[in-house]
Amino acid sequence: MGRHALSAADDRRPTDTPVRRADTAPDAPLRPRVRRPAAAPLVARSTYVEHRKPARVIAMPQHRAALATAAGPVLPTAVRTGGAKDPRHVRRTATMQRAALLIAPALAVTSSLTLSIPAEAAPVDTATSATTTASAGGQAQTFTVARGVRVPVTDRGTTSIVSYPTLVVSGGATVGETQAALSEVLSAGGDRATIVQTALQYLGDPYVEGGASHTGIDCSGLTMVAYQAVGIQLDHYVPTQDAVATTIPESEAKAGDLVVYDNGDHVGLYLGYGLVLQAPHPGEPVDVIPMFPAAHHFARLLPAGS
Repeated sequence: MGRHALSAADDRRPTDTPVRRADTAPDAPLRPRVRRPAAAPLVARSTYVEHRKPARVIAMPQHRAALATAAGPVLPTAVRTGGAKDPRHVRRTATMQRAALLIAPALAVTSSLTLSIPAEAAPVDTATSATTTASAGGQAQTFTVARGVRVPVTDRGTTSIVSYPTLVVSGGATVGETQAALSEVLSAGGDRATIVQTALQYLGDPYVEGGASHTGIDCSGLTMVAYQAVGIQLDHYVPTQDAVATTIPESEAKAGDLVVYDNGDHVGLYLGYGLVLQAPHPGEPVDVIPMFPAAHHFARLLPAGS
């Protein structure tokens, strides 16, 4: 309800009915009745107007009240967006939130799972290969780079799958026969498997004269780091490595033995199946090739029976 006081001019308008004051003589003439002005000492006459609809009371948060004072009134969300939120949208949002809470634990579990292949299952060859041509000394050499190569390894009746991210073959060697050779030597285990497995970590690395790391490695550096894995220290020099080894016939050669050029210029690791793992020449990566065409011999560093 609001209160509206009449103006003083309206209050001084005479009324139609004369009145006699109580403190005047009976024969005194009557004078017209006038309303007291609003500023008179006695209580002024006021008019009250009742609104049909009650006034709304809006409670405004303090931060919004501060914004309203500084930058004008802050409209309700429904007014700013052009209307109230769609109830269907609210329900969809709530449903999606509940679904996220249910799916999140499942995703966390599946992300930590590791695929296990039964021992009796045949490995699936999912390797992809690409052909690369490099030129060294004026001669072009073609390499086959296979990725994701799976090699079955059997140990005491249990077969597991060893995956190699990169397998580089050249000179007519194939990925299939390389897989067969690696499967045989790794399944045999022992020092020979350790030597070959260590050398395989350098497949695809560049050749660098005098190098013995993944940034660059040469032929004697490859054999040196491979035999270090089984505690045999070799000099970083082909003739010295050949001198401390025992020359054996090809018929007795096993995976992990040295294959040395007769002139002492080059050395590699025998893999079996007529294949050699080597660090070839500048401009070419560590790869697997067929047996050296140049004159060569086999040399053994491991004790008898290894």
